[in-house]
Amino acid sequence: MTTTSTLRVAASAVAAALLLGTTLAQAQPRPPKDELRAAVNAALQPVIGDNSREIVNRVMTIKPDGAISRNFNLQKIVPATFGRAGAVSAPDCRSNTTSAGEPDRGQCILEAGKRDDIGGSAYTMLSFSKNIGQGNVKFIRRAAFVPGGTSDPKPVRMTDEEAYKRALDFAELLGVPRSEIPQPPPGAKNPYPVRTLAVASEAERRTGVRIPIQKVVQLPRAFVLPAGLMRNPLNGQPLTHVIAPGSATFAIDDAGVQVARIDGWADAQMDPKLNPALSKSLKTLTDEITDDLWNEGVRKAGRLTILIGLRQAYPHPDDPNPPLCPVCGVLRPSLKVLVSQVGPERVITSQQNFVAPGLVREYDLVDATEAERPAR
Repeated sequence: MTTTSTLRVAASAVAAALLLGTTLAQAQPRPPKDELRAAVNAALQPVIGDNSREIVNRVMTIKPDGAISRNFNLQKIVPATFGRAGAVSAPDCRSNTTSAGEPDRGQCILEAGKRDDIGGSAYTMLSFSKNIGQGNVKFIRRAAFVPGGTSDPKPVRMTDEEAYKRALDFAELLGVPRSEIPQPPPGAKNPYPVRTLAVASEAERRTGVRIPIQKVVQLPRAFVLPAGLMRNPLNGQPLTHVIAPGSATFAIDDAGVQVARIDGWADAQMDPKLNPALSKSLKTLTDEITDDLWNEGVRKAGRLTILIGLRQAYPHPDDPNPPLCPVCGVLRPSLKVLVSQVGPERVITSQQNFVAPGLVREYDLVDATEAERPAR
């Protein structure tokens, strides 16, 4: 073989090796964490673009105009919930501070009737944060009943719309600002956040007959941005609300509200120390979210949803300029990330086919300064 032929064979071998190496490299799948990072970036980029600064500036224009501490009025609530019988308050309701002079984070309880009475007597209970600005309220009404009775419960007759209106009225009675409850959009297919609670007797359980006994209404909390927040990346519709900490749940029958629970509807105050110049970039948030989800055990993002919201943060106890309500905290722009490793397809689980539950995580859109990091 001549030298020229040898060189040609060698060159062909090198080219083939390079081609094979390129093909093998292309065939190699990306590491799982890189796949997760790509999924996070793909979901995040349509929401914030290359930087979250514009979103932060829009969110910080929110001007909360209500507060549960201003609206909560026991002189109106007690007659409306307990009637003429009135209620007995616990001895520790007399003060909203601890023995050390700090704000008491506990609950005040008012009761009428015997909670543990097995004789079937009526019972009513109202509890609320001693510092009501924390936004926690519970109400329970148990009607008198016949122990061991065999009669079926009365079915609820009200519509979802009627239940929704009753829930709004009761929430307002307990001090929840109506302006912080988002209203259903015009033309919504399912406009009311209402479900029906049904029961069945032993005989009816076999026939599939159910008795609807209560309407359960769940009210989220959100603030309106008149100028709008952004457009929905999926359908282009304008988004005008920013979700906020706080929720309210009501169980209602034809006789009225039987159970009410308001959780974390704290007095709203935007963080006055937030610096929009420290808004995080797309890359920073992508890396932060990916690392956090990976450390939580997420290896595949079958379904990933990202929402713009507000997160409750607390100032440092030694802050010389604390917020108006230290126990209420402050609100900071954030991302709420909902991730499921399953995906949109239906999955049938069993002991042999276990599926990990989804996660809901929150991430600040604005980085904290060095002075804030130990406190926020």
